[in-house]
Amino acid sequence: MDLDRFCSVDGSDPFWDWNRTWHSENPDLTQCFQNTVLVWIPCIYLWLCAPIYILYLKSHDRGYICMTPLNKAKTAIGFLLWLVCWADVFYSFWERSQDSSASTSCFTSSTKAPVSLVSPTMLGITMLLATLLMQYERLKGVQSSGVMLNFWLVAVLCATVTFRSKIIQAINQPLTVCGFRYTTFYIYYALLLVALLLSAIPDQPPLFSQASRDMNPCPEIGASFLSRISFWWITGLMVTGYKRPLEQKDLWCLNSEDRSQRIVPQLVRRWTNECLKVKRPEEKLLYSPKKAPGGERKDGQPVEEAEILISKAPQKTAEPSLLWALCRTFGPYFFISSMYKLIQDVLMFVGPEILR
Repeated sequence: MDLDRFCSVDGSDPFWDWNRTWHSENPDLTQCFQNTVLVWIPCIYLWLCAPIYILYLKSHDRGYICMTPLNKAKTAIGFLLWLVCWADVFYSFWERSQDSSASTSCFTSSTKAPVSLVSPTMLGITMLLATLLMQYERLKGVQSSGVMLNFWLVAVLCATVTFRSKIIQAINQPLTVCGFRYTTFYIYYALLLVALLLSAIPDQPPLFSQASRDMNPCPEIGASFLSRISFWWITGLMVTGYKRPLEQKDLWCLNSEDRSQRIVPQLVRRWTNECLKVKRPEEKLLYSPKKAPGGERKDGQPVEEAEILISKAPQKTAEPSLLWALCRTFGPYFFISSMYKLIQDVLMFVGPEILR
């Protein structure tokens, strides 16, 4: 089944139309593209990141965050988004049960198309997954999540394109507007904006956190994801240093993951593993009797001496690699930094080419 038949029974809604998208004074995407690609992109992103993110949270437990008004609001927004998506699914079932010849704007060639059921179902399951992930983050002490912020941002960007297209359609073709679907989409878009704003606000510190026991904790731990990637959390220290010379009391405590009592054991453990991989040469003891020169016992028998020979098996030995131990300890951090640097360099070269 091609995408044209997937979006409309008679193929009247194409997946891509160059005359509408590119060769037009007011470019716009087709309804098929909006109902498939723009809906699936945030879903695919979250489903690809969820397994890796869950494993990361499982191995990086920072404590437990009690239910706060912010977390309750995030959960309520996720639940409402789930309800809106399933409302579209049930409405699609209701449309299929009606007479397709009814003279209303909601009954079109795409009413009985598979996309009217697949896309809202996929989106509803994804919203349920997002709500469960937010609760799992709370249980693991995550105050601000970059994964969820990016998900809501991608969802808002994709929905903005559809939002613009629906406004244009309502202005130019008011008779083709389906009131129920427009209403649910506007509610969905407003909830996405609220979810994006809430995801940019950090939650309270978790219980029994190391930062709560420090005299002057580093604000990076409780900073939001946007503050961390923009280094906005260090602004207070820079302002203080601009006004007066910094003192010892102005400096923050190191984060627990940056302290030597946590980093050094990791490096020592990997260095020990490297040393154990090196095979030492096997030593063998050989007994070789021989006659002592000019020595006899009283019974006339010659006196024998024992000679012990130590022989080493001819095996090639390798030296333990300190570089490999360092790479295994700090390699992921350098790899992520290198990827960000690569993306920055690519964008620096792509920008002028696009402007040409």
